Amino acid sequence: MNRFITILRRKKRLIKNLHFIKRAGAIGISVLMLSLSLVGCEHNEQLPVSNQETSAHVLTSKVSEEIKTEELKGEFMFWHFDINEGIKLARAFEAKHPGVKINVQTNKEPYEHYSFPFGFYENYPDVCAAEIGYVKRLVNIPDALEDLSLPPYNAEELTGKMVPYTVDVGRSDDGKIKALTNSAIPGGIGYKRDIARKYFGTDDPDVIAEMLSSTEKIIDTAKKLRERSEGKVKLVPGHNELMIIYLAGRSEGWIKEGKLNIDPKMLEYIDLQKQLRDMGQDGGLEAWTPSWQKAVADDSYFMFAIPTWGIPYIIEIYDTVNKDTGRWGIAKPTYPYFWGGTWYGITKKSTPEKKKLAWEFIKFICTDTELLESIANSPGAFINNTEMIEKLSKDAGFINKTINQNLYEVFKSELSKVNGKLVQRYDTSFENMFVDFVLSYLTGNMSKEEALNYFKESVKEDFKDIVVE
Repeated sequence: MNRFITILRRKKRLIKNLHFIKRAGAIGISVLMLSLSLVGCEHNEQLPVSNQETSAHVLTSKVSEEIKTEELKGEFMFWHFDINEGIKLARAFEAKHPGVKINVQTNKEPYEHYSFPFGFYENYPDVCAAEIGYVKRLVNIPDALEDLSLPPYNAEELTGKMVPYTVDVGRSDDGKIKALTNSAIPGGIGYKRDIARKYFGTDDPDVIAEMLSSTEKIIDTAKKLRERSEGKVKLVPGHNELMIIYLAGRSEGWIKEGKLNIDPKMLEYIDLQKQLRDMGQDGGLEAWTPSWQKAVADDSYFMFAIPTWGIPYIIEIYDTVNKDTGRWGIAKPTYPYFWGGTWYGITKKSTPEKKKLAWEFIKFICTDTELLESIANSPGAFINNTEMIEKLSKDAGFINKTINQNLYEVFKSELSKVNGKLVQRYDTSFENMFVDFVLSYLTGNMSKEEALNYFKESVKEDFKDIVVE
């Protein structure tokens, strides 16, 4: 019975995660560890073509008259899960190359199509966008995407200024670059400065980071918070906040040499979360539920996992009253992590002429400094260019009033520590299963050993190609 309840909970979580992924995708980012698994779809399904007259803010890229006269002409198709974002990128490129027309297409459930080779459709795209929850599956589909490492692309030459983890995520399992991104999405620990000052005597982000820099220190901080607040304030609203951080602290992914691998860091996470739950420092709230959203503004909860996009789309949405007030701060996380992103690849079955245009488009999206500067001014954005990151980290104009910090300054030293090689094709499914059985342990419905055994059993049943010992 416990396992049946857990399976039902998992299905509900999948549906709920889809709603959030779509909203995050609207700013060109997505969820890292809360994505959905891919599903099949009808053959030869036609995708609706975007209205080419759609009014959308065009991302700016200053273009000299000499550049405008470049002899790029033709037309190609661009799939993007968010039509508005796709149109913005397309219009910016067309402004630079008037002889090129980009047909932007989308679909209500574009993720379905990543389960099959693109040649399966009559109208397959020439360029496609994939969120973090799907990109590893996409880059490993045989004959789906071009190998951008090879001539005439030579993508390796473009990666010198990119954040290393973003390049690793876009590689296939055999090391070929299949997709690139223009965004890095680091995450931190968002905390309420007023609570920090009241119970810890400081709201300095470096001090807060040190207080949460290890499992032992997290537990010690939770104990102090419970005692000093007389139990009125909890460290975290639920299990989600620390899980995404501890996932990033692993040494290896879920699959190792074809076998299920439960990294010791995840066992450490389970023990930590259980201690927090037992001492009343974990509120037991599920992320994105109404109660969790309310907790963002509530004085009863101290810290949340906050990626760069989390400031406008978590803090400023759910703690609206404190937007631009400096109530919040961002501390470096226990383990450097990222949360979201969109990668762009060229389909294998595109024609040589369209592949040339497609590559120019991807290079433009990912390396044009004026376009990236325009993107950097968008809410929640964090561009994938290390030289520009260094420059913007010293720009007072990028101090966010909600946190009184410059995120480029906060994260620039952390980016090289993020391990993109941990991302694997089945992460979403494994993590949803893992969470469900961990919750059964946290709520007392299973022992720790039972929860882990049920997790292994579920993986064994759902993934016949993975060896479970």
